[in-house]
Amino acid sequence: MISSGESVEGNMTVPLEQGNVRLFFKILNPNSSYPPAHEVCLFPLTVFEQRLGQVRRQIISIGLGLIFIGFVTSHFMAGRLSRPVEQLEADSESNRVGRELAEDALEQSHVELQRSRRFSANASHQLKTPVAVLRAGLEDMLSRKNLPAGMAIDLEQSIMQTFRLGRVIEDLLLLSQMDAGRFHLNCSRLDLTEILEGELDDFEVQANPLNIEIKADLPAKATIQGEKRYVTMILRNLLENAAKYNRENGQMTLSLSIEDPRMVIKVGNTGNAIPEQSQSHIFERFHRGNANENVSGHGLGLNIARDLTRLHGGDMLLESSKDDWTQFVIWFPSDAGSVVDG
Repeated sequence: MISSGESVEGNMTVPLEQGNVRLFFKILNPNSSYPPAHEVCLFPLTVFEQRLGQVRRQIISIGLGLIFIGFVTSHFMAGRLSRPVEQLEADSESNRVGRELAEDALEQSHVELQRSRRFSANASHQLKTPVAVLRAGLEDMLSRKNLPAGMAIDLEQSIMQTFRLGRVIEDLLLLSQMDAGRFHLNCSRLDLTEILEGELDDFEVQANPLNIEIKADLPAKATIQGEKRYVTMILRNLLENAAKYNRENGQMTLSLSIEDPRMVIKVGNTGNAIPEQSQSHIFERFHRGNANENVSGHGLGLNIARDLTRLHGGDMLLESSKDDWTQFVIWFPSDAGSVVDG
């Protein structure tokens, strides 16, 4: 009810059985000795709320669709072009004409592959700004007062999806740089123990819904040559996977040792084993094993982590995955003059 003691004009959200409405009112005869006369307008919010949800879902779907189409198209084109080139290369050993044809085909394939990689990189780059604008708009809407409770929850979920989409875009851009040979490392001396302890500290302050116990065996210091940003990304990927694919009341183990001339890191976790038929494919792009289908992800993390490890002169392997235990091994060349002590 609108009482005479309230302000001259105002608005409020009124929940009705048919849906929320916005009520606007204004006193037509303020300060009059006559009874107050009100002008009242009602605007239903149901259609606006439904349309807002539709637009939000459409924008996110279009963004994900563009990324998927661009990447699939580039790989499809690369696969189609590489098959005839491989055959021509084999024929070139015994046939000069075949060799010349193979060289021409290789050149053409190189041009097409570069064009496909540029397409993936450009598509990912062009999506960064729209996603940022979308996130800013959603955050602005969330900051408004008097939002219905259901709409606030939907907005929060949509903002979380923009962060996931942004991470996919960053991963695709990184892959495009590595594929195009435009990726360079700015290496310096790094302490692996320090990096791992920092990641473990982050894990301890995060939510632990599965009640996972973490056991670590780290030396006092272990140095390598690398770029800190990417070495941290590699190690974080393995630790996050060990947590995501774990089970309730499970365990994670982390160890770092020297096996001259290598620094060897092992990350293990309890949980469903990776199926044997999937183990040889886990480092492929967009491959996700079915050991735990309800875990979120986009199938790029292990591929990027292994490629970055190899760019640092090391490698990443799946050591074993059976029964209730999965363990990955990663190694880096030890730094000349590095120190490893316990």
